[in-house]
Order: sequence, then structure tokens, then C-alpha cells
Amino acid sequence: MDILIKSFNRPYYLDRCLFSINKHVNIGNGKIKILDDGTPQIYLDKIIDKYPNVIINKSVFYEEKVRYTIEGKRPEKYNIPINLWVDAAQKASENFILIEDDTWFINDINLDEVNKEIAINNVALTKLYWIGNARINQSKKEIPLKNIILLIPKLFTTIPAIYYFVFYKFDCFKIRKALRFFKINTDERELAYRTIYAVAGMIFNKNYFTKLWDNHQNSIDEGLQIFNAVKVFRNQNKNLQFARYKHEILRTGFISSATNQDKEVYAENVDMFVFNKLMNEAWLHNQLDVISSLPNDIQVQPIIKILDENSQKKILSKNWIDWVGSFKDFYIKMGCKID
Repeated sequence: MDILIKSFNRPYYLDRCLFSINKHVNIGNGKIKILDDGTPQIYLDKIIDKYPNVIINKSVFYEEKVRYTIEGKRPEKYNIPINLWVDAAQKASENFILIEDDTWFINDINLDEVNKEIAINNVALTKLYWIGNARINQSKKEIPLKNIILLIPKLFTTIPAIYYFVFYKFDCFKIRKALRFFKINTDERELAYRTIYAVAGMIFNKNYFTKLWDNHQNSIDEGLQIFNAVKVFRNQNKNLQFARYKHEILRTGFISSATNQDKEVYAENVDMFVFNKLMNEAWLHNQLDVISSLPNDIQVQPIIKILDENSQKKILSKNWIDWVGSFKDFYIKMGCKID
């Protein structure tokens, strides 16, 4: 089973991710492929030196984005490398793991064993983590196997048109507000669709993954992807299964974001492109230890030291601490459990 890693300008996190794979994952004949979208080559060279078995595939936007990330600036136009992800999935093993650079394995897993269970049961998606939030694993019934637990999805509707009307784009005459008022469109019901959809941190069947991206128009639209998932589920309800691993086997980081998109509301005066540039350089020159804190997130004190000792004071450590707190609070309010 192959492992695909979405990566953008955070080699200090990617290092941890790859270290955890080598430590915990029995990958068999699978390959580790990094899908990179703008990490400067000097950082990738260090990654390759440490992990010579990895394969790096670069997006068509790579050269354009590298020019900005070298300077710690946001690209003028932030293109999403969806075609890189879909193309990699089409060339991957029948079932593959898709993770992001800021996730890491915390326990051992034998991918050959898991793959056999997935193949026998025709599982389209298997979750490897859910940040302690049971609401995104809602099911009418659970069927435990040796390594995975099959989930019978508990969905408000499996009719694509009704999903579109209640949860997706239809909002004429303020219909969405009325549906919320009458408790038809609720957070609980909407989150239940995460049982059949996920961005990453999962084992995907390659055909299912590619269908999630139908009509993507080169933009991220999770509502559209869930709508696509509902269509596939409706058409193949009797043939597809969904699952989670027997326990969470991945964790994710909360000290940074790949970009400023959506995260800038957490705290002012914290530019993630500047932050990542500072962390990348510290990591490159062995001034930031990102491994010893595993299985927990990167330690806070070394980061504070790097920020405080930066002569230009581009980011105040106090502002960054506030950013992290707001970032975590966002997930806690969703029902996630943050260590």
C-alpha cells in the first residue's frame, strides 16, 4: 500500500511525518510519495538525505511558489494542486494512505494486513484519526474486525438532490436559515457525512478518491466533494463499505498552518509564511529539534526561543501563542480533543 503525503513548505513537519512512518509503518512493497507544492529544493535535499527511499512529485505550480516561499511570502495567486493529488492517486496502489505533512503515526500498523481486510470488505474509506471527535464517525452499527471497524453510515439522506438542498448550495429565499431554525440542517447531521468523506488522514480506495473530485473546477469545495460522495454512496450503497481503524493511529500538529488561508482569523500579526520560513531555516541548520517530542507535537519553548531571538522580530512569540490557542479552540468547539 502506497503512502501519499501532501506537502507545502513545512519540511520541519514533514521530517517528523517520515520519521514516524519509518518507525511505525510496515509498508511492505508500498512506496512513499511526497506531493510537493512549493518547498524550496534546499529543504527537500535534506529530506532526501535523511529518507532516501521517498519519491518526490512536484506540482505544476512548484517553481512559481518556491520564489515566494524562499522569501517567506504568500504567492500572489494561490493555486491549488488538485490535479497533482488526483494524478498521484490514479497511479497509486488500489488502496493508499493520504496524509498531510503535519501528521504523524503514533502506533505500529501493518499495511498488508489492513489492505487485505479493506479489499475483502470493499472498503472505500478507512479513517486513521478523528481527533477524538465521535461526531465525524457517526454510524447506525459498528462491525469490529481484526484491524478495522466497519461503520454503517448514519446519514440524514442519501439522495443527492436532498443533500444539495439541505446542506450544500441551495439557499434561495433564506431557505438555509429556515432549515436551521426547524433543526433540519444541524451541525450533528452535517458532520455525519464525514463518515463517508475526508480530506486526508485516511486510507482511500483510488476509484472512490478520484470520484470525490469530479467537477472540482480547480478549487477546494468540501461541500461539492461530500455531494460527490453522496452520489457514489447512493449508486453503490450495497457494494461500498466505510471504516475506521480500531483506534486513532495518527496525530496532527497545531503549531502552524501551511498558509494564511482561513487561519489568519485566529490571531492578528502572525503571518504563517514568515513563521514557516523561520522554522524551516532553524530546522535546516539543526537549531530546531522536531523529533524528540514525538509522539507529541513539537515543543513550544524552542519555537519561542527562535521567535524571540530573531533580530527583526517579525513575529512576537506572544502573538504566536495566541494564534495557537485560537487554532486549538476552533477544533475544541467542533468536539475534538486536543492534548
